[in-house]
Amino acid sequence: MSSPSAWTLSLCTSISLLLGASALLTPDRRQDAKTAATTAPSKASDKPAKPAAQRIDLSTAMNVSLPATNRDLEAVSFGTPDGKNGWVLRLPGGRPIATPAYADGMLFVGGGYGSHEFYAVDSETGKIIWKIQTGDDGPTGAVVADGMVAFNTESCTLVVVDERRGRVIWEEWLGDPLMSQPAIDKGVLFMAHPAATGRPTKHVEFHPRPASPGGSHRLLAAELSTGRHIWEQEISGDVITAPVISDGIVYFTTFNGTSYALNAADGSVVWVKVNAATSAPVIANGQLYETRKKKTGNETVEGLARVDAKEGNARDKDLIATSKADYLKQGNGGGVALSAQAVTSLDSSVGFSAPPPSAGLAQADAAVGVNSVVGAWAYQGSRAAVSKGQILNAQGNYINSVRASDGRQSWQAEIVGSRGVPGGQIFSPPAVGRDFLYLAGAAGYLVSVRQSDGSVGFSYAMKAPIAFQPALAKGNVYAGTSDGRLICLKTGNKDADGWYAWGGNAQHNKIQ
Repeated sequence: MSSPSAWTLSLCTSISLLLGASALLTPDRRQDAKTAATTAPSKASDKPAKPAAQRIDLSTAMNVSLPATNRDLEAVSFGTPDGKNGWVLRLPGGRPIATPAYADGMLFVGGGYGSHEFYAVDSETGKIIWKIQTGDDGPTGAVVADGMVAFNTESCTLVVVDERRGRVIWEEWLGDPLMSQPAIDKGVLFMAHPAATGRPTKHVEFHPRPASPGGSHRLLAAELSTGRHIWEQEISGDVITAPVISDGIVYFTTFNGTSYALNAADGSVVWVKVNAATSAPVIANGQLYETRKKKTGNETVEGLARVDAKEGNARDKDLIATSKADYLKQGNGGGVALSAQAVTSLDSSVGFSAPPPSAGLAQADAAVGVNSVVGAWAYQGSRAAVSKGQILNAQGNYINSVRASDGRQSWQAEIVGSRGVPGGQIFSPPAVGRDFLYLAGAAGYLVSVRQSDGSVGFSYAMKAPIAFQPALAKGNVYAGTSDGRLICLKTGNKDADGWYAWGGNAQHNKIQ
């Protein structure tokens, strides 16, 4: 038996060796070793780890009283209790306002669903620079490229105007209704529209093999500067929010849950997958990320999918960061930040007592719960963004951060204390700065969340319902409300920049 002194000497020697080994590790490696020791599963598993959710309590959000706007089209200043300021501009009609687009010190924004106006606004002051009347109603979110602004109306025209003066360069009636928005890449504009329009057939340069033979809709590729048709492709339904372009491929999701990849040059099919997708995709480093839904027993859940962009095949057996998604159930509205009463009123105001067959909304209702034209016009789903190797999205009452490399969840924040409808979407898809996400939602909250750990930067209760993703430019956050106002919050932080349209850019595929 060893003596006490020998045992003590042996113990000290062991401790010294352990301390010496620890000292050889860099701080990052020591942290990795600690993490591995404390989080290693008891059994091998190919499922991504799901960390315990932290909480973001919106009941503690700082109240911001937006000023009364007594006159349309005149910006009024406001301040926040913590020293920020901004302005609010009321557009005529009190209708839902889509994400504004930013370029060259100007914002480009439509007057809302049902309006016949489109505006250029000084991004710092809120002063109107120019205004045009559209031939029909419902301007969508715009995109800007090469000095031209492109948008479409819900009923039923694609419009391209000069950025500086608002002069119409060309326009084309494409069919009723148009529920998505255009995208631009390398001088080519991409836009979805119904197939059965009765409009005269135009010459196209390429005649690709049908992606979905006999489909109810078409995807058009047209020259941005002239409107010349390059190709049209048969697809199964209208596009959720917008087409997305990356490395010469056009990716999009239709309202029946089908995902597409087409060659941007000639419209030829790269791949088509029927996969219960619920949002527009985002593409980074040869990988595609989208949300999908599935049934788990009697529950409907939604989660993230990592997909090989070249082949369209999922990389994981199961969806990642899943959560309950009652908003996607048939008849539940898809989580769009509009009340049932507002939906009925808005569609009636543009002549829809019921959705027209050309909209194909029976499929949309089954796939994502959307059963109205204004609902499809405003639907964005839980669309993800990619920043610093992380996949980030707002999904139901959670914000998720997932590592793009292996699908493991970095963090998850549960949103509590909201005045929103239980079981709905708390936030629209995030706008992405360098270090923060910027989120807005139906209950009037405007929040920034640090991408690295989910901690809150600012949290404001503005009591201004917001349906669409915000835009970010020069330290300012811009958001359109569901009751016809355009809000500018001047954060004083350069982080709020570079997200110049829905999806960040004219391709709807900004990667930070």
